[in-house]
Amino acid sequence: MPVAREIAYDLTRRVNSSGAYLGLLLQYTLREQDLSGRDRALIAELAYGIQRHRNKLDYIIEHFSSRPLSDIEEEILDALRLGIYQISEMRIPAHASVNETVDLAKKKIHQGASSFVNAVLRNAAKNLDDLQWPSREDLPYYLVILFSHPRWLVDYILQMFDAQTAEALCAADNRFPGISLRVNTQRTGREDLMSRILTGGGRAEPSRYFEEGLVKAGMPRRLLLDLLEEGLCVVQDESSMLVSHIVDPQNGSLIVDTCAAPGGKASHLAILGGEGCRVIAVDKNTRRLDALRNTVARLGLGNIDIVEGDATRLGDYLAQAPDAMLIDAPCSGLGTLRRRPELKWRRTREDLSRLAATQLAILEGCAEVVRPGGVIVYSVCTYSREETSDVIENFLVNHPDYALDDVAPHLPPNMNHVTNSFGCVQLMPHLNDMEGMFVARMIRH
Repeated sequence: MPVAREIAYDLTRRVNSSGAYLGLLLQYTLREQDLSGRDRALIAELAYGIQRHRNKLDYIIEHFSSRPLSDIEEEILDALRLGIYQISEMRIPAHASVNETVDLAKKKIHQGASSFVNAVLRNAAKNLDDLQWPSREDLPYYLVILFSHPRWLVDYILQMFDAQTAEALCAADNRFPGISLRVNTQRTGREDLMSRILTGGGRAEPSRYFEEGLVKAGMPRRLLLDLLEEGLCVVQDESSMLVSHIVDPQNGSLIVDTCAAPGGKASHLAILGGEGCRVIAVDKNTRRLDALRNTVARLGLGNIDIVEGDATRLGDYLAQAPDAMLIDAPCSGLGTLRRRPELKWRRTREDLSRLAATQLAILEGCAEVVRPGGVIVYSVCTYSREETSDVIENFLVNHPDYALDDVAPHLPPNMNHVTNSFGCVQLMPHLNDMEGMFVARMIRH
């Protein structure tokens, strides 16, 4: 029994049953296992693929099962998803997919489970080409099944966008974006880092927007770990790089990052502002603060002060009014489904208003702290109306001493197409090949 499929199954069970985050769990698991590069790639493909295509896989399973989906135990259902994904989405011979998944069910569950798994998978392998898929005429159901999005989210997207845009967004959510790296320009240059990646058997392309960015990076795992441990770069999406540029830290300025862990944006702010810029990185999560400290130490940054505290009570921790404040608020993460597909199955429609209340509370807690003439930059990796424009509108109504500031001077020259009708940035995965990120810049008069 190949160990890679067992690991992928165990990861799937933990993600689905205990709420673990797939990316972090996969990273930890691969670090602890002595595996070939091929096995690592297979584990990642299976674990992510099951989350990305879950509704589609379940549709196939229900069609070829003698039992309704609701009557199949979760342990067995995840084994079936593993097998069906290999049959329907990968170029793995059907007989191998069936036999290996049956062996897995026998080992991980019980003999009775393996018999049922065998029957379903053999039926699917034989008859999958004849399966009738939902028609585009019923677009919501079509997107729910073929693009594996929950019904509430499909309905929400169709309320916001036309049919063509909705389908493009759902399709983009299911495409793996590749790795983006931000170069630590205090230690190396982009060309030097690219040269090392290429020499080490990897690949990368320079970002079209940011001089410190590399995109579509791929390399042997050991090389990536070495680059990260040496503090030469961090893994960061271009959308997050943009946020720090919109803050636009200056030499001599005081910047506060209110929800700073694990430190990607705080470290970027510290580098952009130079040694004369001081960044105060605040977070209330002790475990995440440890990750922030590791990031700062690895990158060798001496101009970041780390504070454990609640962003809604920021005045309790600051002795000096900052020039700029970044509020990268906790959010639904709907703009990150390319990297975090498991969020599709955890979020609900009600989460949007609940999170919006938290986001507004953080803004309220920071409003009186910024000096007159200073700015607040609010960012969330989502596109939901409740968490973006509604939050900003409510904040500005409550605080007439703040007004939206023009983001255009802070955008890269070839990125002036990303602002919305409110004068804020709204990136979208299907349009910009980045995470869906909303950014508003507000100035205090």
